[in-house]
Amino acid sequence: MNSPSLQWTGSWIWTAENVSSRNSFVRFRREFNYESGQAQLHLTADARYVVWVNGHYLGQGPVRAWPAHWHFDTYDIAPYLKPGKNVVCVLVNHWGEGTFQYLVGPPGLLAQIELEGQSIPTDASWQASPSLAFATVAPRTSVQLSFEEQFDARLEDTWKAVDYSAENWPEATELRPAEDGFHRDLKPRDIPFLTLEPVLPKRLVSTEVVQSLPYSFTLYLKSAILPEDLASNHMVASAYLATQIWLQEEIEVKFVYSHKSPNQIKVNGELLEKGESYLDESHTIRVFPAKLRAGWNDVLISLYNRHLREFAISLDGPLGLRFSASGHGEDQAPWAVVGPFDLPAETWESIHNSTGHGSHALVPEATVQKAIEVWENGVVVPLVEEPFFQIVAPDCVSYTDVYAQFYTDKPQASEVVVEKAESLLSGADWTTVQPSENGDIRLLLDFGKEIIGYHQFEVVAAAGTILDWHGFEFIQPDGRLNFTEELNNSFRYVCREGNQTYQSYHRRGFQYCHLTIRNQTGPVQLRGVQVLFNTYPQAKRGSFACSDPNLDRIWEVGAHTLRLCAEDTYTDCPTYEQTHWVGDMRNEALIDWAINGDPRLWFHCLEQAGQSLERSPLVESQVPSSWEIILPAWSFLWMRSCREYLFYSGDQEGAARLLPWVERNVEGIRSYLNEQNLFEIKAWNLFDWAAMDTPAVGVVTHNNFFVVLALREVAQLAQWLDRDDLATSWRALADEVSLAINANLWSEEKQAFTDCARAGVHSPVFSQQTHTVAVMSGVAA
Repeated sequence: MNSPSLQWTGSWIWTAENVSSRNSFVRFRREFNYESGQAQLHLTADARYVVWVNGHYLGQGPVRAWPAHWHFDTYDIAPYLKPGKNVVCVLVNHWGEGTFQYLVGPPGLLAQIELEGQSIPTDASWQASPSLAFATVAPRTSVQLSFEEQFDARLEDTWKAVDYSAENWPEATELRPAEDGFHRDLKPRDIPFLTLEPVLPKRLVSTEVVQSLPYSFTLYLKSAILPEDLASNHMVASAYLATQIWLQEEIEVKFVYSHKSPNQIKVNGELLEKGESYLDESHTIRVFPAKLRAGWNDVLISLYNRHLREFAISLDGPLGLRFSASGHGEDQAPWAVVGPFDLPAETWESIHNSTGHGSHALVPEATVQKAIEVWENGVVVPLVEEPFFQIVAPDCVSYTDVYAQFYTDKPQASEVVVEKAESLLSGADWTTVQPSENGDIRLLLDFGKEIIGYHQFEVVAAAGTILDWHGFEFIQPDGRLNFTEELNNSFRYVCREGNQTYQSYHRRGFQYCHLTIRNQTGPVQLRGVQVLFNTYPQAKRGSFACSDPNLDRIWEVGAHTLRLCAEDTYTDCPTYEQTHWVGDMRNEALIDWAINGDPRLWFHCLEQAGQSLERSPLVESQVPSSWEIILPAWSFLWMRSCREYLFYSGDQEGAARLLPWVERNVEGIRSYLNEQNLFEIKAWNLFDWAAMDTPAVGVVTHNNFFVVLALREVAQLAQWLDRDDLATSWRALADEVSLAINANLWSEEKQAFTDCARAGVHSPVFSQQTHTVAVMSGVAA
C-alpha cells in the first residue's frame, strides 16, 4: 500500500535501451512549466541517484535501507525554478549486485514533482538515456562498497541544462507500480541530509614522476564461479585462472599482484617464486619473475577463498605481448576460469563448522581429483576443450583499475615543475603542472586530518588528459604510506578539451590524496581542488574543557571521529567499509549523545537493525547487507542500546516502536537454547580480536553472559513501557541461563569460566574478555 505521507501516482521507470546488469548509469529528464508558488520534488531510486534542477545540484540518495522498508527524499525546488520552462535531471546508478549496504533489487527511478495544482509523476512523459560517460565495466571498490568511479568527460554533454535538446532521447519505460512488491513501505527520509562543507588541502607533501606497468587486468570471476549469487556471502571455491601469453623471443617478465590478489602462479608448469619488489616498504606488493619462451606460454593461477571474487593482476614486460585464454591470438578473450571443481570432503566439513558457503562442481567432470591433476600439470592447452573451461566475459575484464595502476607505478628520478603550487591550498588561483618526458606527474596532497566527502576541482587541460585520484588515511612516523590495499579508494576523470569542473559521484574517506596526471600533452591548470565534507549534521550540544590539554585533545579527536562515522547510519569507519556494524553503532550512539544530543540517527539505526529480524532469527551483525551473517554479541549489544535509547532520549513513542523488534529477538534467543538452557548457535561468535576460543559451532561462554545482561536490561525497558508481563518473563529467562552457565561452564579446577564448550568438553582457554562480561552480566558470583 502507498505510504500515508505521499500518494504515489506514477511508476518506476527505466531506459528502453540495453544497459549492463552491473554498474549501469541512466540519465532522466523531465521538462515542465512553472509559474509561481510552492514546488517539491519527491524521489527515490535503485540503487542510488544524483539530482539537479535547472543545472543546480540538489543532492544524492536515497539512504541505505532494507527493500521492504525503502525511503524517498523530498526537496524544496521552488528556489531554483523560474517562470516558464524548467527541467529536473536525475542520474541513477544501478549496482546490480550486493554490497554491505545494499541488497540487489530491480533498477529504476521513482519520482513525483508537486506544483500548485499539478502533480508530475514518473511515467512515459519522462525521457531516459544511458550515460556513456561513466564506465560500467570497472572494478568493485571492495566487497563492502560498489564500483570504482571512472568518468570520461569527452562522452558527456550538457544534458542537465534547461536549453538542452533531448529530442533524440527516447521515452522512459514504465516498469512497475510505486509499491512494487520489492520496494515496500515507502517512507520519507527520517534523518537530515548530510553536510556539504568545503575543505581545502593543507599542504602539498611531495611531487614525483612515475611510469606505469604496460599490462593490467582486474577480473570479476564470480559470474563464472557462482553465477546465480549476487550477494556478498563468504564462499569457498576450487578454481583456477588461466591464460596463454605469446611473444616473439624468450624474455623475463614480472607478474605483479597489487591487491585483491590470487594465490600461487605457474608458468609452463613451473611454480613461480616470489622475487624482490621494485617499490618501497609502503607497498605490500608481490612480484613473481618468470622466463617466457618464444611462442605461447601457459599461465595457471590458483584462486583462493574470499567474499569478493575479483582479482587484480599486472605484468611488467615489453610491449607486444598477446594474451589469449585459448591460445588463438589477441582477438580472443584473454582469460578463462578453469572450474569450479568439487570441494574435498574435509573442506565441506570445515564449511559446515563455519559461517561460510561452498561452491559445487560446474559439471560432473570437475571432480576433486581433476582439480589436483590440473594444478599438478600446470598447463592450459589441454584444458581448452574441457567442459569446465570458461572464458571470462568481456564485461568482467577491467583494463583500467585506477588503484592497481597507481599502486604498481614505478617512481622515476626526474624533475617535476609545478607553478604556483601554493594555489592548491587556497583554491583561489590556478596551479600549473608542466608535463614530463619521463612519465606521469604525481602530487600528494594532505588535507590536514581525516575527512570524508566528494572531490571537487576545476581543470584546464587537453582532451584525453587523465586525472587519477587515490586517497589513504595516514603516514607512519618512519615515512611509510599506509595505502588502502583491498580497497579501490580511487577514481578517474578523463578531461575533455578546455575548462571544466567536476564533483565526484562517490564519497571517500582519507587524509592524504594522490593526484596522478596521465596522458599529459601540455600544461594542466588546476583550481578549486577541495572536498565537500559529507556527514550527519553535528548539533554540538555537548562540550568539554579542562586544565589538561591532552584530555581536551581526546575529546576533539573523539568528536571528529564520531562525525566521520556518522552518515545515513553510524558506520565502522569512513574509508574501508562505511558499513553499519550494529555493535559499533551501539558505542557510537552513546558517544553521539554526549557530543550532540540528537537521537534521530540513533533511532534510525536501531530500527534498521531490528528490521533484519524479517530475514534472520537474531538481529544481524551489519545491516542492510548482502552478507547475511549473525554475530550474536552485536545482537545483544543492540538490545542494550534499545534500553539506553529510552534512558537517555526519553522518547517513549520511539522506544515503543522498537519493543516488538526486541520481542522477536528474545524469541530468537529462546529458539537457540539447548537442553542445558545454554545459548548455542552456529554463527560468527566473535567478541574481540584477541586470542579467545570462540568457534562457530559450540557453546560460546561470552554469548551466554551477554544473553543474561541483555535480557535483564530489556526487561527494564519493557517495565518502563508498562509491559510488566514481558519484564517478568525476560528476567526469568535471564535467571535460567545464568544458572546454566554456572552449572556447565565453570571450571572448579581453574576457578574460572571456560571460553567455550564443544560437545560438553571445556576449552583450555580462559580469556580475560570472557571474564569481563561475566562481571558485567552479574553472573559471576
